[in-house]
Amino acid sequence: MITVTEEARELFQEIDNPDGTVLRLDPVTTEEVTGETQVRLGIGEPKDDDQVVQHEGEDLLCIARSVSEIFNGSTIDLVETLEGPALGIKPPDEGLPLTDGS
Repeated sequence: MITVTEEARELFQEIDNPDGTVLRLDPVTTEEVTGETQVRLGIGEPKDDDQVVQHEGEDLLCIARSVSEIFNGSTIDLVETLEGPALGIKPPDEGLPLTDGS
């Protein structure tokens, strides 16, 4: 399971998506040689096997099962960059956040 901090949840709340869709975290590619997985944050339809992150009783983010398994124990948090706030995925055993590529 991936944990989402309160700061990241507040950022997700600012995103307006069309009815019937949700904010999703999906895999884009997995590099066979390095084992690196890239993810994409976007709008899409919920799936039955998603990890659902709720805020105040409403679905806020759906994480594809494969992403949830790969990043199990990680934390999605708001990180400050030179370009402004961004989202980072912090692995459970390391202190350096990995950016989501956007």
